[in-house]
Amino acid sequence: MITRLVTLFMLTMLLIACGQPAATPTPTLTAVPSASPVPTTAAAPNTMMVPVLAISELNTGPNRIALGILQNGTPIRDTELQVGLRFFYLDGANATQVQSESTAVYRGEGLPFGLYVGYANFDQPGAWNMELTIPQAGGEPLTFKMRLDVLATPHVPTIGQPAIPSNNLTIRDNPDLSQITSDPSPDPDFYQMTIAEAIAAKKPFVVGFLTPTFCQTAVCGPNMAVFKKLKEEYKDRVNFIHVEVYPYPFGDAFLQQKLVEPMREWNLVTEPWTFLVDANGIIQYRYEGGITFDEMEAALAQLAAGEPVTPLVP
Repeated sequence: MITRLVTLFMLTMLLIACGQPAATPTPTLTAVPSASPVPTTAAAPNTMMVPVLAISELNTGPNRIALGILQNGTPIRDTELQVGLRFFYLDGANATQVQSESTAVYRGEGLPFGLYVGYANFDQPGAWNMELTIPQAGGEPLTFKMRLDVLATPHVPTIGQPAIPSNNLTIRDNPDLSQITSDPSPDPDFYQMTIAEAIAAKKPFVVGFLTPTFCQTAVCGPNMAVFKKLKEEYKDRVNFIHVEVYPYPFGDAFLQQKLVEPMREWNLVTEPWTFLVDANGIIQYRYEGGITFDEMEAALAQLAAGEPVTPLVP
């Protein structure tokens, strides 16, 4: 079920996504927060601040925590803001004991909205509490608590699992790239191999499931720009694959919410998703939603070197 938090975030993204069809329903999400954020400190007069998650599932193990912060209904874009995160396991013997801490930093460069990203490692499934602390200039920081439901078994392939050997369309299937991708300026290098072939090649690769023209979150275009920039730097050491979310004709499929087979095989109902896969075909990291070059470049350097991908927090 879609929770109010995820719905609020998606609606906000739709409102600012220029050119996106406003009346088209969004795909169903598997939402992770089970309750609205509860402020534990008072906001400044005439100011309403609400954190909202930009992810659809959390599972045991490493997780990327992406969130937006709405102030009076508008996403903030404070590049210097750092949001403190503390995590509590509610199903344990001591629900008040801090299990881990992180800091969410600004990762909205090139995106149409402010995005803040931190990281968490959940060692057990079940109910968790996330405490967010948002600094306030000239005043006491705001603190919110948000319940999270952590899955024992992920719906979407995750870190440590084998990549699914899908046979996505390539330029060999159709030399007309305009029928393989909705990218108005496609890079042929992204359509040279299938995911199955990339796994067999025993070389690290990046696969992005996104639709540049029909993206409902307005971040597929910016993500594609990041892919192209990363490819120029890492093309000799890492393969890059783009999987278009909708089959051709894209517009008709978009209206019908008909997805390509690899989307179904990977159990993806939202977009965009990005996966980093090592030379052994194992997923090293996954990213839901918007990405930036600064966040991805460090991860690609680790992937290309054959190292475990460990997100770097400034």
